[in-house]
Amino acid sequence: MTYREREENLFTRWVERAKKLHESQTITKDGLLYRGDIWFDGFCQVHKPANEEELWNDAGMRLLVLTKELDEEDCWDIRTESGRVPTPHLTCKTAMRFFPNLELWAYGLMTIPDHKTMTFSRADNPTRLQGFYENGPIVRINCKKQSDGKAASNAVLQKYMENYADLLAEQISMYNADIILCLGGQGIMVNFIKHHIMDDLEEVNSHCYYSPSHNVLVVKQYHPCYNVYSRKDMYDNMIRDYQSFLNVTPQFPQKR
Repeated sequence: MTYREREENLFTRWVERAKKLHESQTITKDGLLYRGDIWFDGFCQVHKPANEEELWNDAGMRLLVLTKELDEEDCWDIRTESGRVPTPHLTCKTAMRFFPNLELWAYGLMTIPDHKTMTFSRADNPTRLQGFYENGPIVRINCKKQSDGKAASNAVLQKYMENYADLLAEQISMYNADIILCLGGQGIMVNFIKHHIMDDLEEVNSHCYYSPSHNVLVVKQYHPCYNVYSRKDMYDNMIRDYQSFLNVTPQFPQKR
């Protein structure tokens, strides 16, 4: 089965579970991000499906991004996302704070020439970041797939994740990612991975957790819209810990 076939099969079972729990059966579809041409669908600039599975299979570094949920009333297929502003003119301008930070963090984690991380001043090039995010081998999964137009509390998020734990763990595991970037949730996502997927996951430092048996790095980071700290501070703190992890883990990432 292709990844898309496996995703659609999982979504079917997710909806069946929602029906049993008397929850909304309208869910956000997510997974391996599409890498085809960009077009305007009437609301946003979105990607068409293309060769994303080939890119993923051939990738030297695979990134899986875990986000909490959509904070909109409507659900959509985030595999199509481009991160560009919602306009019918095919501009390359990136949307507001969420995507600039996500693009920056993805680039910093996936670009490690000679096992050395990129400084903020070298990494923070909007054109390069957008091009990298729109073409890189990236999976994005929402832990909570139903949306009600408001942000769920951490308690609600955790309860939801437990109700769908087997399905969520299956989806996270199917991609065999090298890095799992957990955005927001104050450690709930990291704890979920340890308890349901990688029981040998151990804390390396405040941002990095490592599973030796899977050779997978889990990174805990703020939500991309968090605005207490600057973009530079959030990037620098994460990358400093990432470099410390790389210094003591020469076997990472796995060779394919």
